Amino acid sequence: MKEREKESIKDQEDRSLSIQYCPTCAQYIFYPRALCPHCWQGVPEWKESSGRGKVYTYTVVRKSYLPEFASRVPYIYALVELAEGIRLPSNIIDCPVEQIRIGMQVELAWVQGDFGFIPVFRRIEV
Repeated sequence: MKEREKESIKDQEDRSLSIQYCPTCAQYIFYPRALCPHCWQGVPEWKESSGRGKVYTYTVVRKSYLPEFASRVPYIYALVELAEGIRLPSNIIDCPVEQIRIGMQVELAWVQGDFGFIPVFRRIEV
C-alpha cells in the first residue's frame, strides 16, 4: 500500500484532512507528489490541515449526465482555498444553492460515499 493510500485511510478514520508540506521551503503542496514542486529539494511530509478555508470559486450542477449523481442535483462543486493556501476541489453541503458565495467561510465535513467517507465542506456561520 502506498503512503498516500495509508494517509487517506487514516484521514477517514480520524475525520481529518492531511496535506503535504515541504519542511525545506515551508510550502504546502497539493496534489500529492514525491518531491516538492516549489524548491525541488524537499521531500514532503504529511501535516493535518486546519480543515478551514473559503470558497475560491464554484459552480452549481443542475443536470448530471452520470446516473450515480442524478439524484444529487442541484449540488455545489467548489474549489476551496484552505487556510494553508492550497486549493482543493470538493462539494459544499448544507448550503442552499442560492446562498453560496465566493469568499464564504467553510469547514471540513465528511459524508458517507459508496467506498468510504468523502471529505466535503460546509459553510461556517459568521
